[in-house]
Amino acid sequence: MTVSIATVSGKGGVGKTTTVINLGAALAESGRRVLAVDCDPQSNLTSGLGLNPYDLARTLGDAMTGAVPVTDLIVPTDWENLSLLAASPELVGVEAELETTLEREMALRNAMSLNGTATTFDFVLYDTPPSFGFHTVSALAAADYVLIPLQMSGFAIRGLKEVLRAVHLVRTNINPGLQILGLVPTFVNLRTRFSRQLLEGLCELASIKVFDTAIAPTVKLQETALIGIPIIAYAPSSKAADAYRKLAQEVLSSV
Repeated sequence: MTVSIATVSGKGGVGKTTTVINLGAALAESGRRVLAVDCDPQSNLTSGLGLNPYDLARTLGDAMTGAVPVTDLIVPTDWENLSLLAASPELVGVEAELETTLEREMALRNAMSLNGTATTFDFVLYDTPPSFGFHTVSALAAADYVLIPLQMSGFAIRGLKEVLRAVHLVRTNINPGLQILGLVPTFVNLRTRFSRQLLEGLCELASIKVFDTAIAPTVKLQETALIGIPIIAYAPSSKAADAYRKLAQEVLSSV
């Protein structure tokens, strides 16, 4: 059965796209068939997996408007078992092209279910914009679970309330089966007292699972974003690669 996960954060720079890329690569490395879906007009997931968004004639927006079936848009990446449904900056105009109805947030979900597209994969991972607008809501409407990368900062902790509020609204009005998979602590430096205290505070949130795997900031992860290669392939023996493999195993045991 396909498991679909929307990675959501109302704040940019928390490692959301990095999490999608490297969790997807780690799941693919373990033999799971993974589809990464770029729901952000900034197209960072697309470039992070080695494609130039400006070179693509057809992308996710064409599927959401019904112009092209999703099956015609999915492309393989350079890594076995990992495929991509790309975005381009033109995705920003899709909302205006759809009819103004209460169900337009279902366009992505409907496109993904057409012809059983999603069922050909073990995991579908949605990357969302750093906001709670149309494309984030669309991803939440299409997903089974929500994964929340949370940077170890006071502002990000406060923003968690807005993420939970958005999830509650989507669950109430559009997707009643939506579940929170858990929080992934990012930019964690356990050598600092501040990060340790924040991480301990997260673990006290009894109603939300906090994954044991914490992602530390590394130069190698920053480099992967520039060259479009997952850390699993770029530095397979690094601590960062090992962390995402551990996160993948935690996700597999949680769904």
